Amino acid sequence: MFEYQTLFDARGDLYSRANRRYPEARAAEAAALLSHLALQPSSRWLDVAAGGGYLSERAAALGLPPARVSCDASLPFLRSSGGSGRVGAATPRDLPFGDGRFDAVACLAALHHAEDPEAVFRELLRVTAPGGRAALGDVAEDSEASRFLNGFVDRHTSQGHHGRFYSLSTLMEFLRSAGGVSIHAERRRLAWMFESARDAVLFCRDLFGLEPSASDAAIRRALDALGGSEAPGGYAIPWTMHHVSAARA
Repeated sequence: MFEYQTLFDARGDLYSRANRRYPEARAAEAAALLSHLALQPSSRWLDVAAGGGYLSERAAALGLPPARVSCDASLPFLRSSGGSGRVGAATPRDLPFGDGRFDAVACLAALHHAEDPEAVFRELLRVTAPGGRAALGDVAEDSEASRFLNGFVDRHTSQGHHGRFYSLSTLMEFLRSAGGVSIHAERRRLAWMFESARDAVLFCRDLFGLEPSASDAAIRRALDALGGSEAPGGYAIPWTMHHVSAARA
């Protein structure tokens, strides 16, 4: 995960600022992943590649238990966390926890930066207790979101964006190879929601660390090309995700 660490050491503070300013923008994305975990009030769950702790915060907003532990490869990114629970620096391919430590494990929007995705799935399941579930969500291969990230975002950030996106069948095979059972997989076309297109532009500028050379007008055109549109309640950006989960046998 060296690529991930380099990226978020550089711009994790901006990514966190975007999520703090617009905490509801990605609510549907987070809720979809959390639905795979069937969390109970007593569940001890781990948030992997937690960043600023947004997934844990969304769980709490939904009346679910927050993550017991949050970890991320980028310590500066992790320090921006406003969530509860213990935090620590750790890469998803080498988690510093014992086998079966957690009732559930989740990882959102990080796999496309992993150099060894199969190792990530093995680790997620390894630290999941027997009968518990490990869930992962990421941008869908060959989706409007993947093209936006590896196109417009790649051209307008100093670090670039070279995401590795996967089909649903490939993600399921990663889980099977890691020993997962009772696999559940889905493709969801969600939306990031904002009160206005202007808010969407400001959010994306920070979230992706877009350079000043990318004007607000250029960002708006890119979002419109992505499929962004006026919607009831504001402006919606379509965001197609793959969510997969499995139980540890």
